[in-house]
Amino acid sequence: MPRYFISYDIADPRRLRRVERTISAVGQRVQYSLFLCELKGAQLTDLQRRVAKIIRVSEDSVHYQPLCDADRRMTLHEGASRDLVTSSGWVV
Repeated sequence: MPRYFISYDIADPRRLRRVERTISAVGQRVQYSLFLCELKGAQLTDLQRRVAKIIRVSEDSVHYQPLCDADRRMTLHEGASRDLVTSSGWVV
């Protein structure tokens, strides 16, 4: 299943909480405003539609970054963190 990093910068605390709840329902938090999600095409489209209804494009931003296995193999990490495992067994 395709994987995405989804990050956001939301200006209003109320909208921030709504976006966070919406994305956390389908993904796993990596950092405060960064999630790892496994989404098929229709699921990604649905998530984008729901988030678009919450944000103000003049003040907020949401970034959907697709990942592939080559990206995973090139990922480097230093420091403490918990491993993130998706349903396919993929680890960040």
